[in-house]
This record gives sequence, structure tokens and C-alpha cells, in this order.
Amino acid sequence: MSAYEIPSPAGSSFARLRRISVAASLFCYLAAALMLVGVVWVWTSPASVLAYMQSTVGAGAAPAVPSARGYWLGLALSLVPAGLFTLAMLRLGRLFGRFRRGIVLDEGNAVELSRIGWLLFAFGAVTPIIRALQSVALTFDNPTGQKQLAITLDPGVFGALAAGAVLVAFGLVLREAVWLADENQSFV
Repeated sequence: MSAYEIPSPAGSSFARLRRISVAASLFCYLAAALMLVGVVWVWTSPASVLAYMQSTVGAGAAPAVPSARGYWLGLALSLVPAGLFTLAMLRLGRLFGRFRRGIVLDEGNAVELSRIGWLLFAFGAVTPIIRALQSVALTFDNPTGQKQLAITLDPGVFGALAAGAVLVAFGLVLREAVWLADENQSFV
């Protein structure tokens, strides 16, 4: 399938597309970086780990300082959703880079948009599971009767699921639009 590129002399429309794409791309890369900085920040400060365990994970019986095993397992588990989100933002930033270069109506963009949607959907789906596993890991070495399994859901999880589903659907629709445009172009 052919890519429909916007020629650079398209004037103000292309300039506006470039500006928006650059800003969106930078925002995506910033979001990816902030996710990684946030993970490092949470897991390097004992006070942040405790606040994370009690609020985000929902482990109210969490010890003031988790055991070494609980700490490392909790950290490792947090890398799963953080990695999915970071990868989605990096890929989305790269997609906006293609838009910036004028590659817009392209089957590769449609496929990439669907992949980004699946990454965001996976992020939303695994986050509550990871948090539940973290609540177990972080309280695993507590005395008997103080171990905990906490199930937490928040609007961000549902937002990620919805955004992912919408991007998957939009990618599929965009792919069909590219095919239709190619088909119509072949008649000319």
C-alpha cells in the first residue's frame, strides 16, 4: 500500500501539522520519561514506598519498611505496567514523528496506532493485577494475620482501557480508510 504524504509546500496546513506533531511527540516522550522517573522516585525513598503501599496498592497493613524480598518483588512488579506505558508513549511519539514528516494516511500508521492501543489496553488490564500482587509481596513477611491481598481499581485504569480500545478501533478504521483511498486512487 502506498503512503499518502503531504508535500512540504502545502503551506500553513503542513506547518500547523508539523507544530502539532512536534508538540504531541515531545509530550509523549516527556510522559514516558516521567513514568520512569516516577518509578525510580517511588522505590528509592522509604517514605514514598510506604505511601505507595498504603494508598496506591491499598496495603493498609504494610510495614513501615518492607522486607528486602518484598521490596525487590514489589519493584520488579511495578516495572510491568511502567514498561507497557513507557513503550506505548515512545511508539506514540514516533508515530507523531511520522506525521511531522508528512506521512499521514499510511497503512503503517494504522497498524502502529492499533499496537499502541493494545499496549495501553494491556497497561490498564495488568495494573490492578500487579497492584494486588504487590500487596501480597509487600506484606508477605508480615506476622501471621497481617498479610494482605488488596484489590484496587481507580478511574485511571478504566481510562487506560477505554483509550486503548479506542486507539485499536481507530487504527482499524484508519487501515480501512487507507485501503479505500488506495482502491479509489487505482481507478484514476
